Amino acid sequence: MKSKVLIPVDTARNSLTAEEYALKLNWRMPIQATLINVINTKRLEGHGISADDQERIMASMRRRAEDVLKLASEPFSKADVDFDTRIEVGPPGPTICKVAEEDGYEMVIIPQSGLTEWEEILGGSVVRTVLTKCKVPVLLVKHTKEQMETQRRLRGEKELLPR
Repeated sequence: MKSKVLIPVDTARNSLTAEEYALKLNWRMPIQATLINVINTKRLEGHGISADDQERIMASMRRRAEDVLKLASEPFSKADVDFDTRIEVGPPGPTICKVAEEDGYEMVIIPQSGLTEWEEILGGSVVRTVLTKCKVPVLLVKHTKEQMETQRRLRGEKELLPR
């Protein structure tokens, strides 16, 4: 019997660490993975953006989410891991927890935040929300030193800023 796991996939690709770990985990414990991307609409609400513009922005955000999920799903396909993809809309942390709890997932696999401690305090962290609020077990996958350096370098070059 396969374990049903939820793997949040972000557009910044900080989630690569969790995705790689899930593929390795499948060798020891067969999994049925769901790769989920949550479109955060917080920046669209209450800023005077017209309904037409909001629709265009949402369509663009959905296309970006689809592209990221397609990219994230390629290694799962190649490794012959049973998976599906899903796009949700809402605040990322609470939405991930809600999906995990309501849809009967056994575990959420999430990477450590790519943010510094100070950035987490200022802007909040999806990882922190999932770790503290989710009623489903959460497996936190730590980045290696090399992965953290790559994340920080790319963020410094503004390649990993949320879109």
